Amino acid sequence: MDSSYTVERGGGGSRSRNNTPNRQRSRPSSGNFNNDNLIQTAIKTTAKRSSSSQPLFRTVTWILIVSCSSFLSFYGGVWTGLQASSPSTNNNNVGAPTSFNNINDHEIQRRVEKLAKQKVKEQLDTLCKQLPKDDLSSIYERGSSLFTKSISSYAKGLARVSKTDLMSEFDFGVPPNADSEGIDALILYNKKDSLPSNENIAKAVRYEDPTKPLPFLPAKTATENCDTMNVVLMANPGNTRQCFAIVGSQYQSYHIQRWMRRPDRQGRLDPSMPLKLTSRAWTASGRQEFFPPKEKHVKSHQKKLLTYLTEAPDIKVRLKSLLEKIHIKKTVVVLTCNHGQSELLMNFACSAHSRGFDLKNVLVFPTDLETKELAEGVGLSTFYEEKLMASIPKKAANVYGDSTFTSVMFAKVLCVQLVNELGYNLLFQDADIVWFKNPLEYFHDKSIPQFDLYFQDDGSRQERYAPYSANSGFYYVRSNSRTQHLFRQLIYASDLIDAWNSHQQVLIALLGEHSSVFGLSIKIYEKETEEFPGGLQYHRKKDIMKKIMSGDSKAYIFHMSWTNNKDNKLKFFQQMGEWYLNEQCIGKQAQDVAHGSLMNECCSAEPLITCHYKDKPSKIPCKDSPNIDAKGKSFW
Repeated sequence: MDSSYTVERGGGGSRSRNNTPNRQRSRPSSGNFNNDNLIQTAIKTTAKRSSSSQPLFRTVTWILIVSCSSFLSFYGGVWTGLQASSPSTNNNNVGAPTSFNNINDHEIQRRVEKLAKQKVKEQLDTLCKQLPKDDLSSIYERGSSLFTKSISSYAKGLARVSKTDLMSEFDFGVPPNADSEGIDALILYNKKDSLPSNENIAKAVRYEDPTKPLPFLPAKTATENCDTMNVVLMANPGNTRQCFAIVGSQYQSYHIQRWMRRPDRQGRLDPSMPLKLTSRAWTASGRQEFFPPKEKHVKSHQKKLLTYLTEAPDIKVRLKSLLEKIHIKKTVVVLTCNHGQSELLMNFACSAHSRGFDLKNVLVFPTDLETKELAEGVGLSTFYEEKLMASIPKKAANVYGDSTFTSVMFAKVLCVQLVNELGYNLLFQDADIVWFKNPLEYFHDKSIPQFDLYFQDDGSRQERYAPYSANSGFYYVRSNSRTQHLFRQLIYASDLIDAWNSHQQVLIALLGEHSSVFGLSIKIYEKETEEFPGGLQYHRKKDIMKKIMSGDSKAYIFHMSWTNNKDNKLKFFQQMGEWYLNEQCIGKQAQDVAHGSLMNECCSAEPLITCHYKDKPSKIPCKDSPNIDAKGKSFW
């Protein structure tokens, strides 16, 4: 091709132009048409278009143009040459080689086509080698519109299943959200052999027909050939513009990295910043829930841990002797309490006695002598270890998360760890609980799904409690090597309890890690479960509380969680009709009250009902009482 002939891209597509207008442009003959310039031009144009992210079909169009023009020009040139060399019909070329005398037109055409195909193949190979790699891979991977060759090492198909169906088929232990109706989960298949057995379903899963939606399958069918299944629980905390990156052909990870556009040290999400590796508890508003302990926390932890490790051998000998006497079916109920919360402990005992429950296997770990005497006075067994409890204040916590509250958390960890390590199953509960039915009957029922741990749903969905939202004030533990290691690790992590002001937060973080590493099985009873209501239901679920007030509920217990302080807990129990401790025993020591049996002096056979707030659940109408919440509505 003449050098004056070029290909130009414009708004209207490709067009020819002559760079030397005064020169006559001759039309090349079929025999001497030069394809090299056209091929090079196509390559340059393709590369330029690729760099500007133009659609792939234009690259393919150029390949077709070059291929067709090469084929036609070469075919025409060879045909013309052979025709010129063949003998004429007027016998003028008598001396021509005899090899052409026997070649007919059909044979000539066959040879020309063979040579043309060979030439086109050579030129196409040359062209493809010079194409940008991205374009080349895209061309060869057009066999699937979704599952291309580049992701075939980890993605062979995709199916939809009902979220409710999937979580019913496989109990992941986490509390399912109540608003899951109409929500689907996705199953991503890593290998062809993991696809469903039915060939028609398998074709749909492979997305062979892009005009049809992803197939919707029963969970059992979708997973019938999955030898293993990794589960990723997803939400969008903070309602950010969230993305997920699935990176295949990589060393397997069982953790999720979280990246966020944020400042380096502190601050809220900032879209102008680059994505940075971020703690999963760094919220979009800038709050950081997870952070390393400070030196003061480490020193306090080391001091307590040293005392524990020094005293533990002797403690276990004495505790084991006591557990052997009080356990029922190798199970005990465990509580801990300081004097500031002792009214709640005594109310638990008094209410249980009024309903006729046997408290033989209930064991209290008091943090001071005053609480020890009160607990024993209302018929509870105790185990008191002064050296371990010396650092815990006697007063009640003013609010959730204050220093007193945090100090008592260490006692909660100690009592569970010691009993669990000695081989006993246990139900741990806070003092602010009353029983309607003995909860051990539920956990001893062999028909319930078998897990290592069972927790009441806290109800909070803060990031620091993800993914379990386990309430650390009511849970059942089966003693085995997995749970024993869990609670040893919780003891060793008490510096984080001091730093985060919560043993619940530390425990939940360990639950996720131990579930992944050791296969620890955890069951959280969702907040809609009627058997184990708590503060969430008290403050937000009027219909559930109505059933409890009327006696129509299936609840085993009630836990006055989600309440700021002891004073409010006491008042709420009083108007619920679940307060059984006489006034003269509130805030007192044993010697200030008892003139005989402490139980007779302090425990009422009937509930002591008092109205305080009309906008909180009550056994009787409290319409004349004030609201406690600014926008509260009357319960009755």
